[in-house]
Amino acid sequence: MGATDFVIYAYGLVPRDGARPRFPAGIDDAPVEVQQTPVAGVLVSRLPAGQYAPQLIEESSGEVSWLSPRAMAHDRVLTWAQEHGGVIPFPMFTMFGSGEALAGILEQRAEGIARVFRKVDGADEFGVRIHRRHEQMLAVIDRLDPDLEALRGEAEAAAPGQRYLLERKIAERSKTSVRAVSQRIAREVYDGLRGIARDAVSRPLTPDASRADVTLVLNGAFLVDRRRVDAFRAAVGERIREHEPNGLAFDFTGPWPPYNFVADAVGGDDEARGGRP
Repeated sequence: MGATDFVIYAYGLVPRDGARPRFPAGIDDAPVEVQQTPVAGVLVSRLPAGQYAPQLIEESSGEVSWLSPRAMAHDRVLTWAQEHGGVIPFPMFTMFGSGEALAGILEQRAEGIARVFRKVDGADEFGVRIHRRHEQMLAVIDRLDPDLEALRGEAEAAAPGQRYLLERKIAERSKTSVRAVSQRIAREVYDGLRGIARDAVSRPLTPDASRADVTLVLNGAFLVDRRRVDAFRAAVGERIREHEPNGLAFDFTGPWPPYNFVADAVGGDDEARGGRP
């Protein structure tokens, strides 16, 4: 290939001059190497420019058969790097025309990169998602909402006519209470786990089309010091045991590279483009 026949695909940043064993294969099974710059090491592969032009990426990204193996390769490299000294992940399809252009961008972001390396050093990302099972929570909402419990007791002691009106009121209020209670518990879980983590972010509540029977009420990402992972796992387990019987389903994932905690380093310049896998 000629000097202009390839693009530099950047997976992420690693500490400078760190000794590493052989990397796993990257995108399209391309070799992965470390480009050393004055700011950081960069995990890169050289990919054919004609196959990774912006328009072609945009056209192909909607095809699962094309995107999936590349997303898996991107994540494989980053996961390996996280396990061997730490990494600042770049979004997928972060590419540069040359090593010089890449080094220049890093120099512009040097302060933010140094700050992020300090922030994520010795820590991994974990995800905690909570879904509400509406019907299951509705069946036990009285014991989760003291006002509803009191109203239920009032209905049971009332004359038949009054009882009918109170039961209709309870039925309507229960629907609202299920939403409010699940959101309150989600906030409590997030705040409690955030106290154990080094940092945390509450991500958007994007509906999952494959799980129409549940509603997402927490999509949390937590940066956890490796010395506190056991305590964090125990805290998650405690909350699962407490809240799953009341209609909340938990998804606990990780450890991951710190995808959600590197904004100061990743930036958003036009010279790089991409999206998180």
